[in-house]
Formats: sequence, C-alpha cells, structure tokens
Amino acid sequence: MEAPGSAGPPPTYAPYPMPPPLPPRRASTNTLVLFSGILLGALVFVGTLSFHAVFLIPAPGTPPTDPAVVAYRDTIRILGWTSAVAMDLALGFSLTIAWIAGVSKGDLSDGTKRGMFIFATVFLAVWLVFSFSIYSIFRALTFF
Repeated sequence: MEAPGSAGPPPTYAPYPMPPPLPPRRASTNTLVLFSGILLGALVFVGTLSFHAVFLIPAPGTPPTDPAVVAYRDTIRILGWTSAVAMDLALGFSLTIAWIAGVSKGDLSDGTKRGMFIFATVFLAVWLVFSFSIYSIFRALTFF
C-alpha cells in the first residue's frame, strides 16, 4: 500500500509532431519595389550632390592673396557644401519615403500616398530649378 500523500509518476504526454517545413520564401514584387525606392533615393542623392559639387569646387588659377577674400571664399564654400549636402539628403530621403509609403500595403489612404508622391515630385523639380538658378548666379557673383 502507498503512503498517504505520495503520488505516482506524472502522466506522460505524447510528443507533438514536427510541423512540415515551410517552403523557401521568394522575394515578392512588393519587396523589389521597396528596394528600388531605396536605390532611387540613394541615386538621386548622389546625383544631385555631384551636380552641386561642380559649382562648389574652386576653379584652377591663382588664388587671391588677401586673407579677407580667402576667408570669405572659404566661408561661402563651407555654407554651400552644407546647404547642398543637407538639401540633397532631404531630397533623396523624401523620394525614398514617398516611394516606400506609396507602394507599401499599409493603412495609409490613397490621398495620403498621392500627396507624398506629389510632394516628392514638386520638391525635386523646385530644388533642381533652384539649383540651376542660384548656383549660376552664385558663381557669377563670387567670381569663382
């Protein structure tokens, strides 16, 4: 006879069967489109940055010897590079985000997606027009 309070061995359960292996995932069209948006943003950034570099790299020739003129030119170049890098990065980032949000299967409404595409397109167009005009004027006014 068993002592009171002692229990027998715990019941054993049958092990769960292993689930069948999942088929390998292939890249979906949505994933490829999202990656192409990232690539597009990166290419726009590099392209606009190299476009602005043409205007901000000093032309060959004899540099001025007056320290005030040298300091002025260096300040203008630093500000120009800062502006170009920041705006080009913002442009590439806005295009990337608009592309990803526009093609993703999210909970954004169609109006929001269209608005993001329109903003990115207008931003690109205005920035390119501004770049052509301001840097051509800038170059003429600072005698690079």
